[in-house]
Amino acid sequence: MRKGPLKWPGSDRWGVPSSVKLMNRVLYKLRFPYKFAKAFDHREDMVSPEQVANFALLIEDLFDREVPGDFVELGCYTGSTAVVFGSLIKAREPSRKLHVYDRFDLELGSARDIRSIFDEHMRTYKVPDPVVHAGDLFDTVPTELPDTIAFAHVDLGIGGSVDDHAGLIKHGLQGVYPRMARGGLIVLMDYHIPGVTVSGNDTNPGVRKASDAFFADKPEEIRLLAGGACSHAYVRKA
Repeated sequence: MRKGPLKWPGSDRWGVPSSVKLMNRVLYKLRFPYKFAKAFDHREDMVSPEQVANFALLIEDLFDREVPGDFVELGCYTGSTAVVFGSLIKAREPSRKLHVYDRFDLELGSARDIRSIFDEHMRTYKVPDPVVHAGDLFDTVPTELPDTIAFAHVDLGIGGSVDDHAGLIKHGLQGVYPRMARGGLIVLMDYHIPGVTVSGNDTNPGVRKASDAFFADKPEEIRLLAGGACSHAYVRKA
């Protein structure tokens, strides 16, 4: 069983300094309805604490339901969420495999040599080595996907045009959906509905465009998750 809170690359940045805690206590006593908090940097912070909490709840429930299959992450970048998934697998069901798919050549923030950083994060956080599928997603999916998938995280933000991004999301969903076990989960990073998603940011609108179209004729419903400064949603395979 997992002991203590989940840790991931960058999680230490979310600690609140004592000086800020003091200011927040003063504001509370003055009945001020806001407090100081760290701003999320969408170029550098790859996942929010709220999203990590959502992952933990969804995946622990998936284990409790005994949904069969391996874990898949389409778009892992430097491995922030892969560390979370690997830690949860290690604590509960280490026989499961985590498969990650990425080109490792897109540098979206200040990070350079993405594959080296990814490998270092796996070592630092002592998670089981994932099965790495390096290359273009149109080459590795669906041919290199596991036969049965219990959990799929679709995180393919690449910048560029909405249509190009939507095409990539569509290809990913076409690959993983037929292999999802009944009760399996697909989590859609950056899925956002303006005016509805709580506090989230509409970073990659191609996600909703592709996902809504893909699931329009399917029995599953896309369900929003409150992810703090980030947006995401999930689907449970019928």
